[in-house]
Amino acid sequence: MGRFRRGTLSALLGALIGTILSATAFSVMAMLDGTRPTEAMAFGVVAGIIGGFFGLAIGFAVGVGNLGLIGGAIAGLLAAFAAVGFYVLVFGRAGQYGYFLRESVVVVLFLGLPAVLTGALTAAVMNRAGRAAGG
Repeated sequence: MGRFRRGTLSALLGALIGTILSATAFSVMAMLDGTRPTEAMAFGVVAGIIGGFFGLAIGFAVGVGNLGLIGGAIAGLLAAFAAVGFYVLVFGRAGQYGYFLRESVVVVLFLGLPAVLTGALTAAVMNRAGRAAGG
């Protein structure tokens, strides 16, 4: 399988996995925090869309780099850190970056585990499919 095709398939798979894991994780965390189930699920859909975009990038990196399980998990972790950096730079102001960095723990909780699992699962599925196809 060519590098571009593998990257594209992996990106689509990563987007699917990232969407499902992010929506589920956010909905469960919100319900455990006391949010009504319908409201938690509605916000979970939004979280799933965001997780899908991150999953797309993670999956593409996994596919193009032909990463293994650990490499996929590291790609997910790096995506979560990139999200924190983006959050701090976009919402922070001079002199308040430390405050926004401390507040970004919510981003890590919401995105960290789903992103790491997205990278690992995408790598596992893509590597299994590659072995099954003889590549």
